[in-house]
Amino acid sequence: MKLPWDAQSKPSGRHMEGRERSANPYHSYRWTKLSRAWRQDHPLCECCKSQGRVNPAEVVDHIVPWPVCGTQGFFDRDNLQSLCQDCNIAKGNRDKKLIQQWKSSNQEKTAGRK
Repeated sequence: MKLPWDAQSKPSGRHMEGRERSANPYHSYRWTKLSRAWRQDHPLCECCKSQGRVNPAEVVDHIVPWPVCGTQGFFDRDNLQSLCQDCNIAKGNRDKKLIQQWKSSNQEKTAGRK
């Protein structure tokens, strides 16, 4: 018998409608442990807090997107912040532009070395 608090089964490859599975480091024991401890120590959304609002944090966000800061920055506590879902989505949309600019810049540098 499935209870309401039991984990929902997720189809492989997609965990939310229309969204691909997140990168592997997010599914590691190390990240699960770190993010749980981080949210416990930082229970409020940093973005909301800076605007005078009080909202509970739901996710741990990388201040500098981890594709930009690399694998070392993924677990760097100085690169983490707690965010609510709405702030995380807004920041994620801004981060997509930053990541694209970073990729373009790195491709130009790599092409210049050939």
